[in-house]
Amino acid sequence: MQKFFREAFRYTAYFCEENIWWAARDLVDAGCDASHMQVLLFTNPSASVMLCNQRATPEGDATVWDYHLVLQARIAGAVQILDLDTRLDFPVSREAYVQNTFPRQAALPEYNRAWVRVIPALAYLEHFYSDRSHMQGHVPASAFPDYPVIRPRAGVKAIDLEAYRDIHRDLPDGSEVFPLAAWFPGA
Repeated sequence: MQKFFREAFRYTAYFCEENIWWAARDLVDAGCDASHMQVLLFTNPSASVMLCNQRATPEGDATVWDYHLVLQARIAGAVQILDLDTRLDFPVSREAYVQNTFPRQAALPEYNRAWVRVIPALAYLEHFYSDRSHMQGHVPASAFPDYPVIRPRAGVKAIDLEAYRDIHRDLPDGSEVFPLAAWFPGA
């Protein structure tokens, strides 16, 4: 089984959408089969998804984020999640990730229940664009990534972060949106 180390991936706090783009890019460039990878974007219409076991909060506390992205990959025949922000193992099985990251959805108020947009990794690599405006005024300029913004190549339709976060929007990248409890029964 190929071994993955969290520290081997490019990381900038508060920019999970770019961290995951780079993780997918690095894995594809290293020869991993992109057809076995999906980007998972967790959000909801109220931009208030409750997550547990995130390194940005004290251990044992839950946090509420407007969105969060991770990479799902089939590794040695098992579906694994690569989340650069989790306290859980890296990678971790999808089952363990969902059970230990998301409170039981039926017990949450509707505005905290997660939805997931499942995006083919190659489509995300091809279409993703962020001008980083969503973080301007929220973190100091020194906290922004030190590399240029990620843009699609010329002639490819850009899909920005806001479009990906809109769970009611159909996108031309083959992504699909599900309530978390429908995507992962038992959540």
